[in-house]
Amino acid sequence: MVSERQFAIVGAGAAGRALAAALGARGARVAAVASRRIESAREAAALAGCAFATADAAAACRRADVAALSVPDDAVEAVCAEVAAQGGFRRGSLVLHLSGALGSRALAAAAACGASALAFHPVQSFARPDPRLFEGIACVLEGAPDAVALGTELARWLGARPVEIRAADKPLYHAALCIACNYMVTLADAAAGLLAEAGVAEDALAVLLPLLQGTLDNLRGVGLPDALTGPISRGDVATLRAHLEAVEGRAPALLPLYRTLGLHTVALALRKGTLTEGQADAIRRLLETRTCWRG
Repeated sequence: MVSERQFAIVGAGAAGRALAAALGARGARVAAVASRRIESAREAAALAGCAFATADAAAACRRADVAALSVPDDAVEAVCAEVAAQGGFRRGSLVLHLSGALGSRALAAAAACGASALAFHPVQSFARPDPRLFEGIACVLEGAPDAVALGTELARWLGARPVEIRAADKPLYHAALCIACNYMVTLADAAAGLLAEAGVAEDALAVLLPLLQGTLDNLRGVGLPDALTGPISRGDVATLRAHLEAVEGRAPALLPLYRTLGLHTVALALRKGTLTEGQADAIRRLLETRTCWRG
């Protein structure tokens, strides 16, 4: 049973603190929290209700039979190897990392010690250590069957939904999440820049946030493709032409982005059924034309 296991958390960044808070809220036995900065380890340990904070990752892992490596992606393999070399993992324990991009192979050093290696990625943006952030989300799992079985139990215990994935699919999976999460922030920044260029005096993000929230609500309420609105979904070529002329004249660096997103949106509008093939062809020609929007 996951609830009877001893946990160690290595890394006290945003994800590590969120995991510490979630485990602590559920009464987990968190035996140790480690971080390069002892102050960070102590803060995360307090969230977990844990009395042992340390800067020694191996010492933390030796106290536990579930070790969660919540360190940057490019440090996972090295930290795992360092802990393994210092006897931090034992046979029968579970070692997991929280990276979305890496597979369980990054924990090969732990597997060589007889531990079960698991890629355990919560599909969530951890900006704060809120124990509720695991509730209702997907946790994507990759590893050997025994590791996935333990990860499934852990995900459900945290209130999440376990989803298994193949190791070969992790890069594509992570690219999808980057588009949905990271690039949403990038798109908001691009839109805020256009609002500023258009002379909107008040805070651009404050203007955009209700629109973004409404879009998320629509996605939650009616899903894809029905949440799509806007000129492409209506086949409004005249408005699109005006957009292209304005962006080319006032913010030309964003023109390739606008065109690419527009072309992808044409396919979505066709799936929604609000665009005819003739309208779609006209919009594609407009978006693929490099200059002379009036021509």
